Amino acid sequence: MTYFSPEPKHRREDFFDMDRELQEFLVAMRGGKLVVVSGFRRYGKTSLILTGLNEAAVDYVFLDCRLLPSGAIALDDLRDLLEAELNKRSWARRVLRGVEGISIGDVSIRFREKGQDLLIRILERLKDKVLVIDEAQELRRLRARFDSLLAYAYDHLDVKVVLSGSYVGLLHRFLREDDTEAPLFGRAYTEVKVGRLDREKGREFLMEGFRQEGAQAPREEIERALDKFDGVIGWLTHFGFASTKSGEPVASIFDKASRLAVSEVTHALKMYGVGERRYKEVLRIIASLETATWSEVKRGVEARLGRTPNNALSRILRNLVDLGFIEKDGEGYRVSEPVLKNGISKFL
Repeated sequence: MTYFSPEPKHRREDFFDMDRELQEFLVAMRGGKLVVVSGFRRYGKTSLILTGLNEAAVDYVFLDCRLLPSGAIALDDLRDLLEAELNKRSWARRVLRGVEGISIGDVSIRFREKGQDLLIRILERLKDKVLVIDEAQELRRLRARFDSLLAYAYDHLDVKVVLSGSYVGLLHRFLREDDTEAPLFGRAYTEVKVGRLDREKGREFLMEGFRQEGAQAPREEIERALDKFDGVIGWLTHFGFASTKSGEPVASIFDKASRLAVSEVTHALKMYGVGERRYKEVLRIIASLETATWSEVKRGVEARLGRTPNNALSRILRNLVDLGFIEKDGEGYRVSEPVLKNGISKFL
């Protein structure tokens, strides 16, 4: 697999410049029961986890919570996702044989019961395995308290859990780590944070990626790509793949990436229902400025949508920061990356 292959990486040699994060992950896996991998979308979290699990040579179950239905989630939805994933694992039929409520056929596993008790019985059988819950913040939409189930597994079962999330603030809200009444309060965990590449590392990634593909590295295009994609390894991979396969210029790849980023924003904002319109307007205002102060956002929203209470605007801004769509510093708010800023300006 080359650097520009769009699939998540599974081997260290295919995984660029994350030796420190990989070592942190492996140490956390050996020493604890709960590991949190955080970083915004396309920062390489899934590749980090899969490469780490491959290095550790452990069996795992990988639940991608993006596959759950939109809106409120029932426990049965999570059960169906788990059933589908276990059917992909060659060891699962052996491990689950004899569990009450599960049918083991010649070619498939089928859950015959509903409810939390079945999930607990399954987790009990995952001794020495790893349960990976990707985009775990989506479980905030679950009608049952999944953090209670995690706390039970932490206290009573020999299963390790890896949680990852692209909406970092929402992930920490899901964990409720500062809430003394929360089920997971006081349980130790290690957080492995994944960030962007600096410009030099980004250039090294692209140069080596073109070499692996047997293609001439277009120096000017690489520099434009470094400007446009701002060290986000997923976007740099997207650029490298498109450039080497079709010769498409940076500007065209950038706009297509921006459309994709905006589609993800639109999907995420649907959780706010009728408030979605305000969220989009706030994003448009911030994208139109290099940095937007709270007052500038307030004036812009009210000019377009009418009176907006201060507490409502503050909540919107906080949620957008937690989603990773905007960043806040001492000067104000800005869109978190050029791809997304371009998408909001042109396509939202």
